Amino acid sequence: MSRQSGPYARGRPQRTVCFVITVMIAWQSAGPVWAWGRLGHRVVAEFADRHLSPTVRAEIAEILEPGESLADASTWADENRTRIHGSGPWHFADVPLDEERYNDRLAGSGQIVPKLREFRGILADRRRSPAARREALRFVVHLVGDLHQPLHIGEHHDRGGNTLQIHFYRRKTSLHHLWDDLILEHRTRGEDRWVAELSAIDDPISRSAAMDGTLEEWATGSLHAAQLAYQNPRTGRRIESGETLEDAYYEASLPIVRRQLYLGGSRLAWVLTDALRPE
Repeated sequence: MSRQSGPYARGRPQRTVCFVITVMIAWQSAGPVWAWGRLGHRVVAEFADRHLSPTVRAEIAEILEPGESLADASTWADENRTRIHGSGPWHFADVPLDEERYNDRLAGSGQIVPKLREFRGILADRRRSPAARREALRFVVHLVGDLHQPLHIGEHHDRGGNTLQIHFYRRKTSLHHLWDDLILEHRTRGEDRWVAELSAIDDPISRSAAMDGTLEEWATGSLHAAQLAYQNPRTGRRIESGETLEDAYYEASLPIVRRQLYLGGSRLAWVLTDALRPE
């Protein structure tokens, strides 16, 4: 809070009101604020780390800060979002919910697919500075996770579910926050338990199938998951503001969350292996 006095202090209330209005307008026009919460991002990264070769794991350790794990790196982009000017749109796409597939022309202001491709290229370029490759690695880990949070791809005129207010059991929240955190935490808050659940559905055939496809096709899969996320299985209709979602929705959504985390982790391992392959 400013300690200024005199003529500056007398003008402060009006400037404060203008600032608040400006922030509110920016908030309303922006895309989704977060993707998977801390738990989801760390689970994706930890699962990916289990499928990296010792060589790739060693190069990642050289790129990151001493003692920084892949899971630690997974939340860096969100933690530093305000510092990295203009990075908000890198985390999402605004594909209308009724579209059949993703393409860049439908993404609105969201830039997640082109930015992920750009950062992957920087990471793979060993001529780039260590600082540039470190930032690129952190963004790759984070954006692969974001790409698999369904409400960061599908948009229904509500900022990816951020302005769609519902109740999850007795808790008032947004549909976006429900998919960021609450479904995961309702199952378990334990990172190790989530990684164990993903490992239980893992096998070479499933992992090979997950790694197939382009970034655009991966985004299309998340768009299809978003279409299910907006559907109330109890009524068979799209969710409306004020609805209460309980067991039927949780039980329908949990397998989707588990599958998206699995795909995100498997594909992150593939992207990192491909980018850091020996020259």
